[in-house]
Amino acid sequence: DRLQRRLADWLDDAQAKQRTLRLDNDLVQAFQLEGIIGRSPAILEVFSKIRRIAPHFQTALITGETGTGKERAAAALHRRSPFAAGPYVVCNCAAIPEHLFESELFGHTRGAFTGAAQDRPGFAKAAQGGTLFLDEIGEIPFSSQAKLLRLLQNREVQRLGASRPEQIDVRIVAATNRDLRTLVSEHKIRADLFYRLSIIEVRLPRLADRREDLPLLQRHFLDLYSARYHKPPLHLTRRAQAALAKYSWPGNIRELENVIAGFCMIAEGQTIDVGDLPDPLLRNDSQELAGVGGLLSLAQVELNHAQQVLEHVQGNRARAAEILGISRATLYRLIAKIEV
Repeated sequence: DRLQRRLADWLDDAQAKQRTLRLDNDLVQAFQLEGIIGRSPAILEVFSKIRRIAPHFQTALITGETGTGKERAAAALHRRSPFAAGPYVVCNCAAIPEHLFESELFGHTRGAFTGAAQDRPGFAKAAQGGTLFLDEIGEIPFSSQAKLLRLLQNREVQRLGASRPEQIDVRIVAATNRDLRTLVSEHKIRADLFYRLSIIEVRLPRLADRREDLPLLQRHFLDLYSARYHKPPLHLTRRAQAALAKYSWPGNIRELENVIAGFCMIAEGQTIDVGDLPDPLLRNDSQELAGVGGLLSLAQVELNHAQQVLEHVQGNRARAAEILGISRATLYRLIAKIEV
């Protein structure tokens, strides 16, 4: 009888996990826009702005910290535009040497410089009828900014060695993780170029400012890398979820993706626990614990941690109980001790 009850409990638990997995997958599909995933107010505002801008924009600026998904937002603008059938050309301004920048972006004619054996169109011309994405626009050489301004204002490009400019039909999306206003004040970016770029700005929030999106992002990347590494569907324990929720994520979504890809690669079972997490996340937990001060009893550590989680979620007790992996009743007992 005990064995039958235990087997029934295991089956119920397995079925509940399957239902949860299906619901998680449904949520991931429901709360995404062209590969950008989230349901927080901050990211839903980004979705709304992209939908409103895409049918009309000629030039747009995307800003945000490294790893927040600026290239995905640029691609979403292109795919939602009337020119989605045209080419989508990516130019990483930071990866082009300064002396080659004009040639790479605007093209050159045969004989324009030593080694120019044939005409070359450049990134701008290659994006004709579509979208040109200028990543890391803050790294563009000052000497090339006047030509870029002409491209933005008149949709004209003049290849190196050409006698006259030519008209092109292209949408331009620029992105940067730097403060362009500061670069203008430091005379590294032309003021007129900045004003032309910033007609429409889409600012992407940090992952730390949209922590409610963590469960969806975790599910998405777990499914992605489980399939890529030919693993069965993987799950995070409550403790592992809590560790991920407490981490500050300075590298934003890119760091989260890399972390999940790493432990999916080395996972031996179907469950990921705190022992499978990388050292930086575990050191983060240890540092927070050490910061409480002195040697404390386990009960006091528990109270301090519950208080930190409550402060982090701004008093949302349901969310705090979920992160802590305890029932609401248990959390209420802890709160009563904290308030005493």
